[in-house]
Amino acid sequence: MIRHIVFFKFKPEIAEEQKNKLVEDLKTLKKKIPLIQRLEVGFDIGKKPNSYDLALNTDFNTWEDVEKYSIHPDHVTVVVFIKQICEDVCKIDYEVND
Repeated sequence: MIRHIVFFKFKPEIAEEQKNKLVEDLKTLKKKIPLIQRLEVGFDIGKKPNSYDLALNTDFNTWEDVEKYSIHPDHVTVVVFIKQICEDVCKIDYEVND
């Protein structure tokens, strides 16, 4: 299994409505893209200077599934919105051997 984690840092001027829209858009991906085995999304509660604002945690069966997900039209649409409202995004992909 491959775990795909993404952290988002919103631009300072972004309204709560836009932040909540991103959360809903991300949650909806699970229904639209069957390659996603598990999806969690949540706002940071720590609010530390080195914290990001939002995290996405997803699992896929294979690395090939992650690559297909990355170019899926529904995912690409969300990425366009992310680029509009986020000043920074970072991610990590790693193999889970549970």
